[in-house]
Amino acid sequence: MEIAIFDTSVWIDFSKGIKSSGTILLKKYLNENITALYLTPTVIQEFLMGLRTENDFMTYKRYFETLNIFELDWKTVSISSAKLFFDLRKMVVTIKKSTDCLIAQIAIDKNALLVHNDSDFDFIAQNSELRVYV
Repeated sequence: MEIAIFDTSVWIDFSKGIKSSGTILLKKYLNENITALYLTPTVIQEFLMGLRTENDFMTYKRYFETLNIFELDWKTVSISSAKLFFDLRKMVVTIKKSTDCLIAQIAIDKNALLVHNDSDFDFIAQNSELRVYV
């Protein structure tokens, strides 16, 4: 299995027990190749912020602490993701959440597959080097 980032949207669906191609693939990575599964700080933050109970927060926090996270040069990634957003806007491609460009840029830089359930990433992939799981 190749290195993959699972977007917040997939983690949310997974936590709710929703079956989709993304959550099925996430389960496969968790069970068969956890070393190829990577998180980004943005995904961790977005997911944990959306939890409703202290118990859920602590459970997922502890779990996320065991998974891989990319080591990044934050200045470079921030500038690159802003440039991605800027270039997309010039092409009249509207991205709703700028943080999606940050996640996408990390996936591009690390040559990781991005698994998602968010149309912003499809627009980014159609107009950049981002590889997404379809």
